[in-house]
Amino acid sequence: MKQAVKISLILITIGFITFSIPVIDRVYGQQKGAGESIVSKDDQVPEWKTRWELARVLSYTKRYGESITEYRKVLSKKPQLYEAKIEMAKVLYWMGKKEEALHALEDVPIQKLDEQAQAALAEIYITQKRYDKAEVLLRGLIAKNPKDYRARLKLAELLSWDKRYKESIAEYEIILNDLPDDRQVRRKYALVLMQSGRHSDAAAQLRKTLE
Repeated sequence: MKQAVKISLILITIGFITFSIPVIDRVYGQQKGAGESIVSKDDQVPEWKTRWELARVLSYTKRYGESITEYRKVLSKKPQLYEAKIEMAKVLYWMGKKEEALHALEDVPIQKLDEQAQAALAEIYITQKRYDKAEVLLRGLIAKNPKDYRARLKLAELLSWDKRYKESIAEYEIILNDLPDDRQVRRKYALVLMQSGRHSDAAAQLRKTLE
């Protein structure tokens, strides 16, 4: 009788353990994660956005090649993510890959480009002697911010390269009216005066830069 009771107890114990193991597994798995995050689904950061942040961080540390790789992976998933495309174009521009930067920027609607991207695009157009396109961008930047002297200087240079000396001189004079002590700008201004045939005025401006 005692032997039968012992056997019964052993069988009951084995049955309890067999039943308990999967239950414990499920509970423990939930507590440990089992591939799931404790962050609610609404608050979880998607993979493409994580990769985008990685691309940005890599560009901040000048690891441009790695950054471009991550940007391309992001854009393969989100081809209409213009902000990422603009950022990638800037990195390409910093790398000296102006043709690739141009292709990336031209794929973005002009109204989506920020000022830095527009300035970079204008610079690329200038290197290609596509002055008409560059001029539109530069004038747009100046219209938004008349004190953007870098954009105005680039416009003045562009106009002189296009032999539109009178217009170029007008832009230089606007700059020098606000920045009279900038000798380098004044020297460029003098050269355009000389190109336009105003030799005496050019000489006077050059003298000022040597005083």
